[in-house]
Amino acid sequence: MAIYALSDLHLSFKRAVTLYDIDPVQDIEKPMDLFGWDRHYEKIRDHWLRVVSQDDTVLIPGDISWAMKLEVARFDFGWISQLPGKKVLSPGNHCYYVSSKKKVRAALPERMEWIDADYTLVEGKVVAGTRGWTLPGDRFFKEDEDRKIYERQVGRLRIALEAAQKDHPDKEKIVMLHFPPITKTSTESGFMDVMKEFGVRMCIYGHLHGKAGEDAIQGEVDGITLRLVACDAVDFCPVKIRD
Repeated sequence: MAIYALSDLHLSFKRAVTLYDIDPVQDIEKPMDLFGWDRHYEKIRDHWLRVVSQDDTVLIPGDISWAMKLEVARFDFGWISQLPGKKVLSPGNHCYYVSSKKKVRAALPERMEWIDADYTLVEGKVVAGTRGWTLPGDRFFKEDEDRKIYERQVGRLRIALEAAQKDHPDKEKIVMLHFPPITKTSTESGFMDVMKEFGVRMCIYGHLHGKAGEDAIQGEVDGITLRLVACDAVDFCPVKIRD
């Protein structure tokens, strides 16, 4: 009963498909070939089937589907549901189909759970999640546009961890973010501050691809193990983070 993580699946099925019955011309809305991800869903499928069992859980922190509407995202959720294990999902910056947690949760197949500014329990451990945001100091951070969103997302992580601490003060805490909680250019990170305050042991994140992924900060920082789990950074294979 292990815990795995894999983010940025970037699926875009046009209809309900099975794991092995996919026509890339007719069934894929947005092929990822342009980014060198040729038939990447097959790589995800094959690795997932090899390493994940029905008793395991896979954490998926964001950018799950390219869909703009929830009724289309259902096709991607359905494909994921055919893979082994329980799945815990949280939002990314491309999850445009999300209008409310309630609606997304109602659309999910069995053994799939959505968290955002809240938490769930996985194998006796707390898993808290929110989207995150671009950090101050990042070259894309614009003070007048991003500051409020950044601070709101820090607050949402605090809400999740406060609830978890109240309900389960002695359980290990894992955080799933889409954006990295720290970068080489960060001048501040409220996400790191909040995680340290609540004794978080591990944070998984995605969002960074290609060269950006090569520059990602990973390993232990201030007592928190950081791990980039974006698909292309881990060869499209779910990464075991806890036995």
